[in-house]
Amino acid sequence: MTENQKPQPRLDLGLADPKSLATMVDASLKRGSSLSFALSDATVGVNLDNLGDWTITVGLSSRSDRFHQITSSLERLGFFQAAENEGTNYMLWTSILSGVGNDRIIAEQTLLLALKVLQSPGVPVYIM
Repeated sequence: MTENQKPQPRLDLGLADPKSLATMVDASLKRGSSLSFALSDATVGVNLDNLGDWTITVGLSSRSDRFHQITSSLERLGFFQAAENEGTNYMLWTSILSGVGNDRIIAEQTLLLALKVLQSPGVPVYIM
């Protein structure tokens, strides 16, 4: 890396931009389809079923040093722990449980907030 190069963020900042996110969802999701992508700490999936219900899945390694920080932040967004498989914990959010407003807008906002949680730097833990 030369002096003029800046380190690249773990996630393209355009992905966490609401307009970019909406464009990606528009281009990729039709009823009965899904999309997924991998991040350094997690995998994220978005599903739009045939009835129009949205589901966001986050798979996070239980060995991640940010595991507890991320899971508690996702729980505050309405995610719940759904399953564990071979060291990966899966958290879900579904529009069925949100019950307010436009499902698509709420799903996009929730996805955006979840991505911000996943790309935020870890908080150092200090022993007192």
